[in-house]
Amino acid sequence: MSTVFRRAYSTKTLIPPNVAAATKVSGAGKDAQIGQLVNFYKQLPKGTVEAPKPSGLFGRYKAKYIDGDNASITPLLHALFGIFVIGYSIDYHFHLKHHKNVEHH
Repeated sequence: MSTVFRRAYSTKTLIPPNVAAATKVSGAGKDAQIGQLVNFYKQLPKGTVEAPKPSGLFGRYKAKYIDGDNASITPLLHALFGIFVIGYSIDYHFHLKHHKNVEHH
């Protein structure tokens, strides 16, 4: 039972020391550093950041059909249509254009 207590209390070493304690941050040099740090954080913008506007062909397509509440099955239908067009154009080029006027039948 004593090993259980030892293991339970051995996690105290994992807790980091208090770096911002008043005794650690005293002195003129430290005051200047803390002042610079406070000024840095005061200059940071506050509030939420606006979402960047999508740019490029794929970015606009993604914003319109894929992202957020606009998600739909439309991109799948576009992909199916594209595959059909590519497949038909390959068939036409290698087979159908040679049989337009029924020359080989």
